[in-house]
Amino acid sequence: MRRTYSPTHGIPAVLLAAAALVGGCDRGAATRPPATPAAKPNILFVVWDTVRVDYLSLYGYERKTTPHLDRFADQSRVFEDCLSVASTTVPSHSSMFTGLHPTEHGASNSLPVLPDKFKTLAEHLKAAGYDTYMFAENPYIGRTKENASFGQGFDLVEHPWSPRYYEDAVRITKSKLHPEDRSNALPAKLLEDSASKGPKQEWNIKACGELAQQGVENWLEQRDADRPYFIFLNYMEAHRPLLPSREYRAQMMTPEQIEASYRVDRSWLSTWSYVVGLREYTPKEIVLTRATYAAALLELDTLFHDLLESLRARGALENTCVVLTADHGEHLGEHHRLDHQYSVYEPVIRVPLVIHYPPRFAPGRDERPVMNFDLFPTLLELAGIPSPGQARGVALQRPLAERARLAEYLRPLKGPLRLIRKRYPRFDQTPWLRSLRAYYDAPHKFIWVSDGRHELYNLMEDPGELRNLIKEQPQTAIRLAADSKSYLDDLKKAQTGAQAIVDKATLHRLEQLGYAPDTADQDDESTPDNDAP
Repeated sequence: MRRTYSPTHGIPAVLLAAAALVGGCDRGAATRPPATPAAKPNILFVVWDTVRVDYLSLYGYERKTTPHLDRFADQSRVFEDCLSVASTTVPSHSSMFTGLHPTEHGASNSLPVLPDKFKTLAEHLKAAGYDTYMFAENPYIGRTKENASFGQGFDLVEHPWSPRYYEDAVRITKSKLHPEDRSNALPAKLLEDSASKGPKQEWNIKACGELAQQGVENWLEQRDADRPYFIFLNYMEAHRPLLPSREYRAQMMTPEQIEASYRVDRSWLSTWSYVVGLREYTPKEIVLTRATYAAALLELDTLFHDLLESLRARGALENTCVVLTADHGEHLGEHHRLDHQYSVYEPVIRVPLVIHYPPRFAPGRDERPVMNFDLFPTLLELAGIPSPGQARGVALQRPLAERARLAEYLRPLKGPLRLIRKRYPRFDQTPWLRSLRAYYDAPHKFIWVSDGRHELYNLMEDPGELRNLIKEQPQTAIRLAADSKSYLDDLKKAQTGAQAIVDKATLHRLEQLGYAPDTADQDDESTPDNDAP
């Protein structure tokens, strides 16, 4: 049996599959769980969009970015080695909702549709008698007139831009914008939106997580409290554009740094130009960007705490399983990248996972290798629902000590590249039009790249993935390439993929968020400049 390494120290865990289930790897577990938990617990499933694990104080970050979560985790199961199945929103959420790999369900940020044929977590729970509710800040997630795929199984899906919340959402967003903020084009976009008589742009509504709590409270008041509930929440505070209020910036920066943080140009064009090497940020600007991100995490921590306190005061946390994870992480200058596109490096793949439900999860730290789509079979099992046979996730009640783990970036976004090319006509986008897969076999991580520029890292010796060993250890690379191909071949036997048509209204809405769907009917000049100067 191979040794498992703790990601708290920047080292991922073992990854090839083992046949047998094994006992736990507790560190400081207080008690063992009772043998007979209550039937059909409530489920509160919270996703912190775009949150990387190593910036949370719960996982060792030097600043107190998650003080409330740190205390909550004392009585929770903290999984120290959790990977996301994907580095972007749509495939990761689709996998968490279905228990399938992106290769199997086919949904991506370029084709943001989860076909109805896939029965989601919410659909399974609703069929078992659960009331179901979703509040999502991310425009990709949820039911809209154009795309109902992520709303499958939910009794009610709401967003900050829902009519009952829209005015408050605009007010909250504007309250977080500094008069001298030059970091993004949101002030101008909000002004433009207010003057428009047409549909409002959803991406302009940002960092309104307190409305999720209001939505939950409103929904709980009108439901039958004798039925179990499933609540899914997506928070976008850590997703660009970063808008933590001055209150939270003040806990992460000096007054001088706060003022300077508003002057760091993180517009789309500047961000993508940096990623492809056509512009630079100074070391000071990178530090300020990281501090702004840390301040956004502190705000998320407060929102999570306030939500739990509200539910506790209503008695709605009794017999409730609380789950906190992320869909993916974020680059903050590593590998000369910002955002989370064009990458399967550790900052965008390694995510937090905390579960509070003492009847089935003893408090403590668990070092075994897990993935965020393991939540699909985990939550079905808690509800007494058999997991579909095709599900690839592993129930977290009995995680494996060793397993194969795969993270994917299947469809490179062309919109950012087209945006760069408008400003820099000689820019060659070819090196960025790549699909990526990361296959883990501790201490190694093999990155398969569609153009053949594969990468190999020893994460024990090189947690920052700075030394590509592909030429130094060709036999290791050959072995992992073969293992990953075998694993993928098995997945593809059941692959059906997302063959859906995305209408123009949906395409435009997604482009406004900064993503350009890669579809055949979109020419290279169709992508708007978004918040480029």
